[in-house]
Amino acid sequence: MAADKTDPIVMTGTRRRHLIIGGGAFVCLAKILRPTVLANAAEAEGSADSRIISGLESVVPVSVEAGEVIVDVSIDGRGPFPLIFDTGAENAVTPEIAAALGLKTEGTGTVRDSGGGSLSIAFTRVAEVRIGDAEMTDQRFAVLALPRHVTDRGNRPAIAGFIGYELLTRFAVRLDYGHSILTLRPGRDFRYEGKGVRVPFTLAGNTAVVPGAADGIEGRFVVDTGSTGALTLRRAFVEDHGLDAHHPSALRIKSIGAAGPFETILMRLDRFDIAGSRIDRPATRYASTGQQGLPLTDIDGSIGYEILRQFVITFDYRGGEVWFERSSAFGTRTGQGGAGFQAVRMEGAGFGVTTVLPDTAAAAAGLQVGDVITEVDGLSTVSMNQGEFAERMRRPVGTLVRLGTVHDGTLRAIVLTLKDVLP
Repeated sequence: MAADKTDPIVMTGTRRRHLIIGGGAFVCLAKILRPTVLANAAEAEGSADSRIISGLESVVPVSVEAGEVIVDVSIDGRGPFPLIFDTGAENAVTPEIAAALGLKTEGTGTVRDSGGGSLSIAFTRVAEVRIGDAEMTDQRFAVLALPRHVTDRGNRPAIAGFIGYELLTRFAVRLDYGHSILTLRPGRDFRYEGKGVRVPFTLAGNTAVVPGAADGIEGRFVVDTGSTGALTLRRAFVEDHGLDAHHPSALRIKSIGAAGPFETILMRLDRFDIAGSRIDRPATRYASTGQQGLPLTDIDGSIGYEILRQFVITFDYRGGEVWFERSSAFGTRTGQGGAGFQAVRMEGAGFGVTTVLPDTAAAAAGLQVGDVITEVDGLSTVSMNQGEFAERMRRPVGTLVRLGTVHDGTLRAIVLTLKDVLP
């Protein structure tokens, strides 16, 4: 789970998972859960602990919020709880949810975020997990304290955790971003019948790794539904192949991980090739130092929401295949439109501007560091979460965005005309 973004730069630094950078273009979401303790292989291969209760498949509505896939999950007959469907994560719940369910914890472990920081976790067992008509029993969950900027959803129930690897090893999972649907079929009986392109995968940790090519350079890339950006590269891959020198028009911005903010560099590649398809000029992020960035060192990059949404994707972990079928969103420009500022959500006040990039829509409109954004297009930001705020900024070039701001007690209306921050 990770992310990238760039444009108006909304950096909601203390209240949500992306640091939103760039108002709309591509959110700089930092990867948070990358377990160091892998699930038991024999358990993952089991089928007695999973089933479809009624019918042949479970068709589950999801909510796509600022690039994150949110699915309602019932745990031990309680809920439903909103969990992030993250192919880069194991089952996890927050301590608050574990306490509410009366779950006992045991053992410890650590997870590392994209900024190089680490967090402590404990483990528990859950008797029953339900996602629509799909059921898993006797499941191990990590118990992980998540910062507010990850869990906050404004007036909606807070994020309660993650679901990913364990679900994928038991069911074939079809993710349709455009129709906001997750379809689950028992993995042992699955046969793909669509028109997508088959891509065999291996595993890095618990995450599917597929072949791809960045500017024609072949590499290994994880398919990461927990990343809200387009493409994230390892710094070593960028340097080894001279991609930084070839694309000098880059921006230094802040991303945020579970352990805090860190600096990343945003640029556009010429192309990215995946599953027989070409993504032109993808917005791409990499860490500014070697100690930060993708936690796994045996991969070259991570493919996130802004590319994945251009396909209907079917994961068949038992068959070792991922199928990519072009969706109606194919060809959508990544990292488009942006305001060129970063802001942090302020409790009960809105969003406080922390950075204004030069030569951007925000700078041209006179937005200043220290401004507090209280309204967007007439809507109060007081109860708005980072994802909602980011979506308001993440719109096509030329879109007018009307902000209500306060600076040193003075009310001021500002109109931004979104434009690409990345050339």
